[in-house]
Amino acid sequence: MLHITKRVDYALIALTHLALHREERFAAREIAETYHLSRPLMANVLKELSRGELVRSVRGTKGGYEIVLDPKTLPVGRVVELLEGPLQIAACTADEQPSEDDECCSAASVCPVKHSVFRIHAMIRDVLYGQTIADLARDGGRKRSSILPVIEN
Repeated sequence: MLHITKRVDYALIALTHLALHREERFAAREIAETYHLSRPLMANVLKELSRGELVRSVRGTKGGYEIVLDPKTLPVGRVVELLEGPLQIAACTADEQPSEDDECCSAASVCPVKHSVFRIHAMIRDVLYGQTIADLARDGGRKRSSILPVIEN
């Protein structure tokens, strides 16, 4: 099943919080307490975001974490890949384009769904890279029902 891991969820919450409060710095503890999240996990996630240069840690009495990049230019996909590695919904989607000679599984050369699975992979990647932290911050105040797309048959 495809799902956003808890680490990615925490990272998106932290980055959105920092984007909403660009002029301030926050300790991992403050962010965790605000959203009723695990303090140790939030601290670890923020350290990873700092290593990935998405946030900066400032020491001192007015220290804490701050977002480094403009939230409008920080795609969700970059956050996901920083924390979880390359996006891949199946072994045969690891490459940029599926090829007939992939040996990702025993059915690769005759697989009837390989190209369709790759297309789905590309669509998911496009969605994740098409949404930014600024989009999440802007959408944060909306009710859940107004965010979900309407799917018509």
